[in-house]
Amino acid sequence: MKISVIIPIYNEAATCIELINRVQAVSLEKEIIIVDDGSSDGTAELLSNIEGITLLKHKINQGKGAAVQTAVDYITGDLVILQDGDLEYNPDDYLDLIKPIAEGKADVVFGSRWLGKNNEWSFHFIGNKLITLFSNIINQRWINDMASCYKAIPGDIFRGLKLSSQGFGLEAELTAKVFRSGFKVKEIPISYSRRTSAEGKKLRLKDGLVSAGACLRYRFFD
Repeated sequence: MKISVIIPIYNEAATCIELINRVQAVSLEKEIIIVDDGSSDGTAELLSNIEGITLLKHKINQGKGAAVQTAVDYITGDLVILQDGDLEYNPDDYLDLIKPIAEGKADVVFGSRWLGKNNEWSFHFIGNKLITLFSNIINQRWINDMASCYKAIPGDIFRGLKLSSQGFGLEAELTAKVFRSGFKVKEIPISYSRRTSAEGKKLRLKDGLVSAGACLRYRFFD
């Protein structure tokens, strides 16, 4: 089983090399598709020297969703895993993410930061819980962490979702479309090492509102 790892990345010069090393170290047949979303800190230049990856570039910053859409045409794997461009998520979890699909126990697997030992109370944690609750009510399906980056999805299903969100509405759109299509979803605990604002965490209240709007749009209208 071949895995397509999609990594949208923006201004992660400080961490991108270590991240790629971690992904490449995972013992799975895989391709790594990186979309540099208009970085201005030299991220693209650093990545251009790495072998064994497909590097795509946006001239200007368009958003996480747009970066993922750019990668879709380059997918050749049986399964797609989404990977954020920082070090918050641990690629060692890939094997656990794909296992339920390989065993026929799920169509799609979501990784949850809050099923494990990561329940650190913070504005970030509370915001994620609220948007997940909103998503659960709208979709009438219960999951623990809608906004988690880690999702494992068969390539044909992923392409069929026809994602259109440009920014942080991506996770809400993907979740709504997966549930609306009736796919069996399993959620598993994953590792998580949250960055602080000083380290580059930039999620804002506005991003939560965008996600809430996407929940409504893709559940009922699109």
